[in-house]
Amino acid sequence: MDPHPCFAYNSSLRFTRNTFGALALLAFFAQSQWFVFLLGLAMALAAVSLKYNLPYQLHDRFLKKWLRVPAEEPVAKDSGELSFAWAMGASFLLIPSLLFYLNRWPSLAWGLVVLDSLLLLLAGIAGACIASILYASLIKKWLIKEKKATPPENPNP
Repeated sequence: MDPHPCFAYNSSLRFTRNTFGALALLAFFAQSQWFVFLLGLAMALAAVSLKYNLPYQLHDRFLKKWLRVPAEEPVAKDSGELSFAWAMGASFLLIPSLLFYLNRWPSLAWGLVVLDSLLLLLAGIAGACIASILYASLIKKWLIKEKKATPPENPNP
């Protein structure tokens, strides 16, 4: 675990994933390239810090009280995992924005937008975030070396 864990509410994280997923799907159906770009920028801000994640803050500060969401304890999350997941989602929106700007492969670009939307909705509804699984199984295991705790030596053999 990160030496400085990030404390987050699971209901707010699910709301945020569902919101970004629904907005990405809306951008696809509206065929709005600017909306894809703005949504990608918002997700890139979310990758920087949880306090810049606008839907999370909206849910945490206002909607939970208004919707009368049952009280819950914040859960310690790995801040690197959250940042990686939001950065991966942002890249699935900013790369298509670049392809739209260059007027190259629009079908591939819209496919990435739909894929991002479906992965975000899967994470929001089922709670299975593919980017978090990828981070935990590959990135953290091979690229980020954790210090392994050594058991204390037994003075009496």
